Amino acid sequence: MNLVPNAELFFLEKKQLVRKATHDLFAGKDVLLVGINGAFLPTDEKMVKDFEKNYLKFKDTSLIGDPNDASHIDEIYFVCMESPWVMDAWWKKMKIKNCKYLPDASGAFSYRLDQQGGLSGGQMVVEMYNKGYGKRSWRYVLLLEDNNQMTYVEEEIPDGAATRDNLEDEPYILTEPEEVLAFLRKRQQKGHIEAANKASEDLSRPT
Repeated sequence: MNLVPNAELFFLEKKQLVRKATHDLFAGKDVLLVGINGAFLPTDEKMVKDFEKNYLKFKDTSLIGDPNDASHIDEIYFVCMESPWVMDAWWKKMKIKNCKYLPDASGAFSYRLDQQGGLSGGQMVVEMYNKGYGKRSWRYVLLLEDNNQMTYVEEEIPDGAATRDNLEDEPYILTEPEEVLAFLRKRQQKGHIEAANKASEDLSRPT
């Protein structure tokens, strides 16, 4: 379990730029961070809309864990290395109401995450010069609990590719909402089994 890095990012509020620290945004919450390549890109637009469509499934505790516990997703943030102006225009175009965006134009958050252990170090920010995009975030979904990295899933390098840089097509398979939901269910089930086993062991110990 790692504490994710903190970064101050610029957000657009009432046509004014305001700074917000990521640790403040995520504090005390279960958050899904979703890495995407860029705004207005067809695959990323599909990805955002897919998560928006499945938003309530992530909010429903009965689909992820015990309905009586607090194991659910409070918020979904899309991490994108674009300006807040671009992200705001894109969100309005798509009419997204539930999912939120993290405008990481300078890469302040993404580069720090890229250098931190727990994820594929040095591979979370990739080169996309072959398409004129510069450096962008790789596609991943990271579960945070009160700013602590709990688990993640990321896209794999396509067959035949040596690196994640300058790919012809960036995969969107393992990070589809239904795949992520299945991943979270398995994780939650494993956690409950481990807790039940520990409780059983405690009861079987002589007093």
